[in-house]
Amino acid sequence: MLGVLIAVFSKVIVFPGLELLLGIETIVGRRNVFYQPDGSYLFTNPGAALRWVASVAAVGVVIAAVGVVGLLASLGKKAHHAPIVRSGRGYG
Repeated sequence: MLGVLIAVFSKVIVFPGLELLLGIETIVGRRNVFYQPDGSYLFTNPGAALRWVASVAAVGVVIAAVGVVGLLASLGKKAHHAPIVRSGRGYG
């Protein structure tokens, strides 16, 4: 579930979080950031930002896939076990 959330919300939540942690200059490159007088900024290389968003979304998809494989593997193991049958007698 976490992987799906990362993949879906990577542009809205994860990318701004990475921006705060790493800085926009690290993400798109220092020469691609143009700072405005009001403190905001524009970046002139949307391809670099798109690569970051795509890589974060890819990590989310991989996490989701690992979760699905783990879930299916655990369900498969449960199907192969013999049921535990108890006679109803006490142990002693």
